[in-house]
Amino acid sequence: MKIVQIILFTAAVTFVHSRSRGKDYEKEKICQQYSMLGREKFKASGIVIYSQKFSTSTFEQVNAVLDAMVNLADKCCAEGADPNCYDDGATAMSEVSCMEDSPFPKHPGITKCCEEQSLERKLCLANLRVLSEEFPSLEEPTDDEVCKQFTADPKGYMERYLYELARRHGSVPAGLVLNATDNYSRMVASCCSSSQSKVCFLKERLQQKDSKLFLRLASHLCHSQVHFKSLSTGLVVRFVQMIPSASFEEVLPVADYLQQGLAKCCFNPNPECLIKEFIGLKTVLCTNSTLPAKYDKLEKCCTKPCLDVLPCVDSLDAQPPTQLAEIQEPDNEDLCKDASSVTIKKYFFEIGKRHHYLPIPILATIFGGFNKMVNSCCSAEDSNTCLNAKKPLMKKEIGTFISKANEICENYRKLDFTVYKERTLTHFQEKLPGATKDEINKKVEHQTEFASTCCFPKGPPLRCQKLVNTIGHTCEGDTCLLI
Repeated sequence: MKIVQIILFTAAVTFVHSRSRGKDYEKEKICQQYSMLGREKFKASGIVIYSQKFSTSTFEQVNAVLDAMVNLADKCCAEGADPNCYDDGATAMSEVSCMEDSPFPKHPGITKCCEEQSLERKLCLANLRVLSEEFPSLEEPTDDEVCKQFTADPKGYMERYLYELARRHGSVPAGLVLNATDNYSRMVASCCSSSQSKVCFLKERLQQKDSKLFLRLASHLCHSQVHFKSLSTGLVVRFVQMIPSASFEEVLPVADYLQQGLAKCCFNPNPECLIKEFIGLKTVLCTNSTLPAKYDKLEKCCTKPCLDVLPCVDSLDAQPPTQLAEIQEPDNEDLCKDASSVTIKKYFFEIGKRHHYLPIPILATIFGGFNKMVNSCCSAEDSNTCLNAKKPLMKKEIGTFISKANEICENYRKLDFTVYKERTLTHFQEKLPGATKDEINKKVEHQTEFASTCCFPKGPPLRCQKLVNTIGHTCEGDTCLLI
């Protein structure tokens, strides 16, 4: 899989450095990027960055701010431009952002930024970022419709495509989105002028299959890094579900390496950082680890080129473990030590191993609830008494949660969709005899949405955190530790 390296500008980085180096540095960096990339690439880079930062904004809003930035660079980066041209223009742009009817992207934090002045205001505005949304996959029109739209307005069509793709991959390096769009643009331009258009599209899409899968996987991992507080724990669980014979000590270094790489690279606009980490994973997993010797399919993945190893590993299914002893509860003293995160990871490692059918988007509820309990008790005046009181309750709730989640996911996996909905309807009718038809139907829809969205490893973390309440309370009172 070929990855094209693209140099990118980002207003946020530029403004951060200008705090210490002055307004001339800000202009110098923007003009340097404008000169290196050229007008079209400069705007394309900006569309990606602003579509990622403001994923809920319209194309028109993103386009408006980029047109303003390009015009500013056109005017102020030219030889002989007024020395104050750039600073005056950037200040005028920040004032437009603060207008009530601003054509630029919206953000709840804009009002606070607009209370600042000069560079501080620009810095504040540049650092704004909307929590990335989880949009459905981008659906392309038919080949004929693509060519019709592209032929009518090549530049406009590709800018809209870039916007739609970027907002759906808001947590990955912007260069990966630009790379995917460049490939798509070349395909459309070539195939729409071909006498065998359909054959051309089919051939090109097959060639781009690996790079699309790579972008999707990188997007899923980076999105999880942003929204899962316990991603390192989740990765530990993911590996042991795949290789149940593995020990905690074998899995932890691989999971930590991957999580640390994601934390370092996902918001770096240049993809080189993330690609370097993914390449390094082959050494950590395949050379420095004993895991491949424990699973023949993983060993086969390790024979692939560096950038194909992680997609191959990600495609492997969870495996049922051999019969295991009951999980040993962690000691209070270990939980409250500075290194308690390792104790907690090991505890979840054992839970995940025994429940290989439950993916991380669902188990994340247990991770969050248990961590919250530990943090609360370990900061209490009498942590021992607190943990002794709450640990048995938490254990019971975890059992209830897993039992309910397993029933939902197992039924969803083994039944046809229509049959699943019918059985879910019957279940709620029997369980809630006094409920109205609308109430029953609503519960059926919610549970079906939860099952179809979250019972799989790549379930969207934000949506699953909201949908998990479908499982129902995990205790009989109003003070449940989980749900």
